[in-house]
Amino acid sequence: MAHRRCLLSLARHATAIISQKKMPPLSAVEVLTRKSNPAITIPNSELSWFSLWSHSRHFSSSKSEDSETEVEVEMEEASDVEAEHDNAASDLGRDYSPVEKEAEAAAIGYKVLGPLQRSDRVFKDYEPVFAVVQIGSHQFKVSNGDSIFTERLKFCEVNDKLILNKVLLLGSPTQTIIGRPILPDAAVHAVVEEHALDAKVIIFKKKRRKNYRRTKGHRQELTKLRITDIQGIEKQEIKTDGKPLKAAVKNPEKIAAAV
Repeated sequence: MAHRRCLLSLARHATAIISQKKMPPLSAVEVLTRKSNPAITIPNSELSWFSLWSHSRHFSSSKSEDSETEVEVEMEEASDVEAEHDNAASDLGRDYSPVEKEAEAAAIGYKVLGPLQRSDRVFKDYEPVFAVVQIGSHQFKVSNGDSIFTERLKFCEVNDKLILNKVLLLGSPTQTIIGRPILPDAAVHAVVEEHALDAKVIIFKKKRRKNYRRTKGHRQELTKLRITDIQGIEKQEIKTDGKPLKAAVKNPEKIAAAV
């Protein structure tokens, strides 16, 4: 295929050289060619077949088109990655005002109260109450004492106290309260225990017959929260009287008689 292209290009150049001998007068050539800058004058002796055949010729095939598409895809992916890095860098380097911090945290679903003090007694005994809270785009069913991992939360450090104010549902042994979609009087208190990284995830992309393979690794940034209290529902005290609770065991004889 390449030899054929070379022969075609040589044939074109040869026809140009032959046609040069029968070149029309200069006036006709000036009419056919583009108008040049009047400040630059070209003598007649310098006119050659290069000036007549100066435009470039492009030979296309399926392979070249595929390579061009691959280059375009790689350029688009590189531009997307650079844009994401630029946005992340701009977010990290940006200075937020207290009002902006509070508004953005409220949009995610929490409010920062401040660092945890030694005198604070936030951790309580287990209570038979649960809540369904929304943090960002995720929902969690929690009770006091539970620990959950969420995506990295902004504007909070380790040992900061938080209020999770997007409570969707509250439940206890005696009642259940469902929000429409949020319960305005309910709140879930939590403490930030640590900021960590999730396990590595491998992202592998491949396009068959294109010699295209890309391997990337990603570790999601996480925040570990410890739930300390649930407010907005009546809590029932557990009375054990110093005796361990036993599960109810049915009498097998009664079960057989009923059958």
